[in-house]
Amino acid sequence: MSVTRRALRQRIARRLAPFLSGTVASGSTVTLVDPARLQDSTASADVWADSWVHLLSGPDTGETRRVAAYDAAAGSITVSRAFPNETAGASYELLRLVPPEVINAAIDTTLSRCWFQTLAPLTALPDGDMENPDTRAWHPWNATVARIAASADAAGGAASLEVRNSAADGYAASTSLAVLPGQPFTLEAIVAPAGFSARLSVRNVSSDIELDGAAAVGLARQRVRLTFVVPDGCKAIEIRLGAAEADAITRWSQVVVLAANRRRFPLPAWVTQRQQVVEVWRRTADHPQRVMTAVHWWRTTLNPGPAGSEFWLEMEPPPSLGETLLIEGLRAYQPLASDIAATDAPVDWVAQGALVEVYRHLNRDAPAGDVARYAALQRDAALEFQHLSRLYRPRSTRRVMLNGGW
Repeated sequence: MSVTRRALRQRIARRLAPFLSGTVASGSTVTLVDPARLQDSTASADVWADSWVHLLSGPDTGETRRVAAYDAAAGSITVSRAFPNETAGASYELLRLVPPEVINAAIDTTLSRCWFQTLAPLTALPDGDMENPDTRAWHPWNATVARIAASADAAGGAASLEVRNSAADGYAASTSLAVLPGQPFTLEAIVAPAGFSARLSVRNVSSDIELDGAAAVGLARQRVRLTFVVPDGCKAIEIRLGAAEADAITRWSQVVVLAANRRRFPLPAWVTQRQQVVEVWRRTADHPQRVMTAVHWWRTTLNPGPAGSEFWLEMEPPPSLGETLLIEGLRAYQPLASDIAATDAPVDWVAQGALVEVYRHLNRDAPAGDVARYAALQRDAALEFQHLSRLYRPRSTRRVMLNGGW
């Protein structure tokens, strides 16, 4: 079940305590009044002094200020620096120990340490998995492009690319890919045609001539594929994702461009440690939808060049024309860019790991008298995080390979 960054942060803030959230009943640019949550005749004026107030709605959404004074009788707080706009009607968070950005950073750090098991195709195409945060790798013509979340026609990845035609035969073109004459390639993609006439094609950039194409029709998401050999004089190719109709809306994911008969391939950028690659599979040309076989021998190696993916894959035997390769791997959950961004990572796992990071922050910056207390809290939180890691982190069985397979 997905959880947003805001929900995660508030869960962690409640563990840290004191924490409060509410809605400003009235206020100015420097004062927030909320009698329902802040009025307390027994509270000390020091309860919320030096805390952080973070606005969750209104024109100043995302703004954070330090609390200069708290009036328990009036149920109001005064901030040390004015907000750009009046705060009345805005929802807010009040955090005592750390500002919200510290918890946000702790969540992202923890997500990078939490892995899930996935199956991902290898591709030589930049942003073939449609997981870049923007669409700069795809250039529209007679169309507009947009990144769509995984729940909307993305197959096995984090997102898909929506191509929305503004005229007939619109498309999104990839960045050019350098090739050598005579190289055989397999090209495939997953598309949701949505009832339109979708088309996957490859074009010779040097001569601006289409080398080959494959069509897809219907409503269901489907895989389309073709094979081609780079002709003489061709130094670069581009892939086009489009449709015939002027009002067509198609969604594309997992665009794979794979050279046949090669033994070395760049791994996805999310592979940053060798142990993340658990198994390598080849998908056969005869039954690409359902039949996979394990690659006989493979190993991960460092990138031989100055740029690109950190790790490469070596394998034997090489893929034949029409085959594609997939890696079974352990992948870290993605960081959350905003309060509404969500993750599928187990909530208690991420929350506990974030507590470790927050206590580390407090331990580092705390007065001398509090160092031992925060160190103990960090130690206890780390033990619980390790326990949850044993519960949630996948541990796949590896095949034993000789001759340096691992």
